[in-house]
Amino acid sequence: MDVKIEWTEATWNPIYGCTRKSLACKHCYAEATTAENAAPGQWGHGYAEAGGGWTGKVEVQGDKLPLPLTWAEPKRIFVNSIADVFHESLPKEQIDRVFAIMALAPRHIFQILTKRPKQMQDYMADAGTPARIEAAMSDFAMIAPPRKIDRWPLPNVWLGVTAENQKEADRRIPLLLETPAALRFVAAEPLLDKLDLKVGSWLPGEGASGTTIDWVVGGGEFGKDVKVCQPEWARDLRDQCAKAGTPFFWNHFGTHAPAGEAARQIDGVMHEALPKV
Repeated sequence: MDVKIEWTEATWNPIYGCTRKSLACKHCYAEATTAENAAPGQWGHGYAEAGGGWTGKVEVQGDKLPLPLTWAEPKRIFVNSIADVFHESLPKEQIDRVFAIMALAPRHIFQILTKRPKQMQDYMADAGTPARIEAAMSDFAMIAPPRKIDRWPLPNVWLGVTAENQKEADRRIPLLLETPAALRFVAAEPLLDKLDLKVGSWLPGEGASGTTIDWVVGGGEFGKDVKVCQPEWARDLRDQCAKAGTPFFWNHFGTHAPAGEAARQIDGVMHEALPKV
């Protein structure tokens, strides 16, 4: 299954493996593609024949880590389309290595999306994290000279959470807003129900105080027997963002999308706004 992520320019997968976390994981494209595309000797090989599913193993792929350092032109890079950087089983020292690469490549913007906001919050708020990341940079000294982290959180790293329904939005978004980040975004993708992002609280608006969401992306679900993404859910999300003045990006209506360009349109209009940075 080839699912194009329209709101990014490149994907970088330095971590392989995950486990299901919520309803958004029921038809996980990453779970399917990891099993289907694994060649003999590669991570996940053989699991497609066994019916697919995550192996339970989550690990950093050392050979994939330096990839962004080889890209000379600046890119928006989605970090780990087939895993979760803040998975519970990853020790923070391994996450440090991923952040070391992002710190060594300030020309790029890195987009991290998680379903584990508490792990993300703990990592980002840990006073020792920047020093550990600086130490981890030495692993890549042959490719890029280590540097000091003079700004934290890293200004080129955007942090986001998946909010597929109201239950997960209510649980994840407050933790995101409490997390140190240069930019915070919400991915209502797959959008499984109508979603209230609380204009004036989570989104900017009258009465809002403190940190709010900087960007919202949305889209339907892909896979077999998936839930149909209703146009009124998309419209409502669009209208909330318009009222708040928050950039909104509609990716795709998913498996049950209308044909042609309408798959990426809401009422005949494309929505591809990006945050101003």
